[in-house]
Amino acid sequence: MSGSNQPNDDIERVEGEFDYSTEERYWLPAASEERCKTIGRKRGMRLVKVIDTKKKPLPMICIFEDYPDE
Repeated sequence: MSGSNQPNDDIERVEGEFDYSTEERYWLPAASEERCKTIGRKRGMRLVKVIDTKKKPLPMICIFEDYPDE
């Protein structure tokens, strides 16, 4: 995933390993980035990072943050 191919939507996209023991934000595995976005909308959380681990069956790790209070 190169920087030039990423949309300008404030979601960080990376490829590689994911260390669940060091991640302090709320995260879930998913089958695709679109599923990450759907999960975020349903839970009322903002998707901030997507990690493509390339591991089947759920290769994407979705990392969320709460929406700021308005």
